[in-house]
Amino acid sequence: MSVAKTQTLRTHHPDYVIALIITILLAIGLVMLYSVSPILSQKLTGVTGRNYYFINQLMYVGIGIVAWIVATAIPYHAWRKYAVWLLGASILAMLALAVPGLGRSALGATRWLKVGPFQVQPAEILKLSLILYLAAWFERRSSEVKSFVDGVIPFVIMVGSACFVIAVLQRDMGTMMVLAFAAIGMLFTAGVKWTHLGVVLGTSAIGAGLLIAAFPHRLSRLAVFLNPTADAMGSGYHINQALIAVGSGGFFGLGLGHSIQVYGYLPEAANDSIFAIIAEEFGFIGSLAVIVLFGLLIYRGLQVARSAPDMFGRLVATGITLWLLFQAAINIGAMLSLLPLTGIPLPFISYGGTSLVISLFGAGILLNISKYTTREEDYADRSQRGRVGGAYNPNARRLRKTQIAR
Repeated sequence: MSVAKTQTLRTHHPDYVIALIITILLAIGLVMLYSVSPILSQKLTGVTGRNYYFINQLMYVGIGIVAWIVATAIPYHAWRKYAVWLLGASILAMLALAVPGLGRSALGATRWLKVGPFQVQPAEILKLSLILYLAAWFERRSSEVKSFVDGVIPFVIMVGSACFVIAVLQRDMGTMMVLAFAAIGMLFTAGVKWTHLGVVLGTSAIGAGLLIAAFPHRLSRLAVFLNPTADAMGSGYHINQALIAVGSGGFFGLGLGHSIQVYGYLPEAANDSIFAIIAEEFGFIGSLAVIVLFGLLIYRGLQVARSAPDMFGRLVATGITLWLLFQAAINIGAMLSLLPLTGIPLPFISYGGTSLVISLFGAGILLNISKYTTREEDYADRSQRGRVGGAYNPNARRLRKTQIAR
């Protein structure tokens, strides 16, 4: 049984480093879309000079920034109350894909839901809503997480069901992997036993193997990963063109707007393969800069998680940070032939609507949590510290009352 207890927490400035890194990544994405948009737009629309991709990306960035600001302003504790409703809404949206006329199919999979003039990907919404729900669920069951029957099995059923829907019904293995890794990271943070964690990892590996074996195109991608040159003009075409783009860039790159692969050679140049275009135009230096930016973002996000004042904030920050980490790692790893191709966007950079907006919304929640962090060693001016809940908090400007479940 949990008893609601009111605790007064002081807020301070959010983590501006996280905000700056995300802003730079958004700017990189816009620059890259501006570079490739004329060529790709002409191929898509048949109209020369129409920057279809760049203009749409500007619109998505604008919507995403509004979502980012809103999420940053809302106290993160509010999501505890609405987590179950958000999860329910995302599940209904997933089910709506099966309704004729609502779902849009491409490449044999139905992943987009038509909402008026827009198209959304329910799986992207599910990632964030499940993270929020799991954080609230773990907090309520903090004493049961170490129990295999009461903690681990329900977790496996919940996450396994979500992964099954995404990987089987929507045929989106990449999104499934990101969700599974983030959820397992949250389970670890919640305090699961090492032996139980090993069982979860083993079960996940077996499940992933079965999901690969059940679909011929996944087996083909795995075979290409093991031997990229075996069918360079067939199943291995995508990864070979990506490697050509990366290799062509050399150390300093061919220069902005000088990509050759964008002229119909590299598939999904604006979306999943955008990192290969970055490597081609900006070389090793540009690629390394993007990787460093993501590394700094993940580091700061994990610092926010470690410094969060309660279990719910710690778990939400962990889930969001790991989500961004694994999505970026899988995308970049695939373009470098370090991982099999999966087809997921690079956060904040790739062209896209739902993924970009939801990623910025999640980043806003992470920034809001950073406004409540309580690490004494982060601040040098002891005269400005206020003591809250046994830990120091800097630059206190206002008080907010929050309900924290005990």
